[in-house]
Amino acid sequence: MAQKKTETTMDWTKGNPMAAMMTTCMSMGAEIVAFGAKRLEKDVAFQQELLSAKPQEVMHLQMQFWQGVMDDYHEEAGRLVDIAHKGGMPDL
Repeated sequence: MAQKKTETTMDWTKGNPMAAMMTTCMSMGAEIVAFGAKRLEKDVAFQQELLSAKPQEVMHLQMQFWQGVMDDYHEEAGRLVDIAHKGGMPDL
């Protein structure tokens, strides 16, 4: 009978607080870059909407846009705090 091979993977951050911190920082950096890309897409779309809007629609579009910006940044802050907590960082 052939013996079944089992693959074990070792968590290289285990027992190494600096490695865990770096992993968390990389995760946060990736999240920030992804957020920036999404925000940029929304900003460009907003500019295109403004260019084709009637004058009486502009103020409403601006209010919607800025409410969306505030919501997006609020959600992003929450995601970053979650990443920090998962990485073992204390409460911010």
